Amino acid sequence: MTSQALPGVTLTTVPPGADAEPLRTDVAVFLGRLRRGPVGSPVRVESWNDVVGAFGPVDAAFATPYALRGFFENGGRTAWVLRVSGPGASAGTEWAVGDVRGFPVTRYRVVATSPGAWANGGRVAIRFQASTVAGPPTVSVRVTVPGEAPETFPGLPLAEVADRLTGSRLIRLIPDGPAPHPGEHRPISLSWDLTLTGGADAPPGPREYSAAVAAQAELPEPALVALPDLGTDLTGTAHTDLVLELLRTVLPLLDRLVVLDVPPPLASVDSAVAWVGSLTAGGDSQLLAAAAVYHPPLRTPDGPDLRTVPASGHVLGVVARLDGERGAHHTPANAVILEAVDLAAEFPEPQQLRLFDAGIDLVRCTRGRGLTVWGGRTLSADPRTRYIAHRRLVHLLVRAIRRVAGPLVFDVNSAELRLTLVRAVTSVLLAAFRAGALAGERPEQAFRVVCDDSNNPPEQDPGQLVCEIEVAPAVPMEFIRLRLVLGQDRGLEVIEA
Repeated sequence: MTSQALPGVTLTTVPPGADAEPLRTDVAVFLGRLRRGPVGSPVRVESWNDVVGAFGPVDAAFATPYALRGFFENGGRTAWVLRVSGPGASAGTEWAVGDVRGFPVTRYRVVATSPGAWANGGRVAIRFQASTVAGPPTVSVRVTVPGEAPETFPGLPLAEVADRLTGSRLIRLIPDGPAPHPGEHRPISLSWDLTLTGGADAPPGPREYSAAVAAQAELPEPALVALPDLGTDLTGTAHTDLVLELLRTVLPLLDRLVVLDVPPPLASVDSAVAWVGSLTAGGDSQLLAAAAVYHPPLRTPDGPDLRTVPASGHVLGVVARLDGERGAHHTPANAVILEAVDLAAEFPEPQQLRLFDAGIDLVRCTRGRGLTVWGGRTLSADPRTRYIAHRRLVHLLVRAIRRVAGPLVFDVNSAELRLTLVRAVTSVLLAAFRAGALAGERPEQAFRVVCDDSNNPPEQDPGQLVCEIEVAPAVPMEFIRLRLVLGQDRGLEVIEA
């Protein structure tokens, strides 16, 4: 909030709220490593500046910050970020105040706001000024951490210094000593120069990534998922198991797509094909339809140099950009990738065919257009669930149907409820038809909604209501079949038939 005051006039500007919008299908969630910030707690960001404010500038040791920057540079508007970290340590130091009159305690612990080595070497300069004609005693604090913008907090009341510093992005004060003795010291001024030490990063393991997978599933807004650091943090079967766990978590949600990066080594086609084979070995088309793989990584500007970054962040930005321009039902294939200058690996055509046949979507460099997304397929081999456009249309419909059907869960099963549900679902499908997402010249050719005695016979549990939906996508494919179940004991359930 910013305020400006003139005689007789007060102007107050309040920034727009950042409430979640579950109907959107362009919001991404990134699970990975960052320089600083809360661990395991999702943070909503709407720009690269928001990312830097919450998690610090890019750190060359991690891929997720570069992926997030690529997302916003390619047109992404909103993302959730889950910082994944092992049991690291927060940098800190002791501030011995002593028996200075006005402070509530004689000692504080100064700690970095989050774990990691990022705050090591940070300086905290504290200046005490006794009472003057201008007012009571105050403390001024200046925090400088390498790589971060300095922070200054002037004129803080002594009794409120810890509370006031909760506004810092970099440090917190924790009371860590007794109250001053009755014979308090009353100096004119004092200075303390403190240095933060002891911070340490710890690589996350399967447990930390599993917790992040569970946390993202609780977020209603994200429709796109990326894990840019996963291939570095987990290898072998641990990596494969985590990906499969993620797919099993998002599968019943039916509202989000996981975009994966091929783990290193980058230039090995054999290893890429073998890794995809480890994911597809089970042959579960519904599970594999929740994921797409893009390869190879990209080369992006990083100061005067170039850096290799996973493609997932840039690709999600492209998907989000096209979502806003055309709708969720359009494929990202043949779209231009921005803010990347080269590919990390070049594959001759026979190797490209091997990767394509394995289910990997390629990023290509084409003459006259630069870097483009070439391919829009999931890992599923089933034609009904193979295409990203098909899956994202399902995600859009599921989100919209939940929105209109959710409030009806506790209504009594009756003819009136069935009619209300059919009308609500029909309104969603009509909107998709008018947007060009569905086939046919007339609505009746594009979709069908059935909620009558044929799928709700008299002998059925009266606490359960079934609504069946068939949708014909605009791109020639099989019909999409959804089964909507309202049960007073288990809420709303959407099942893909």
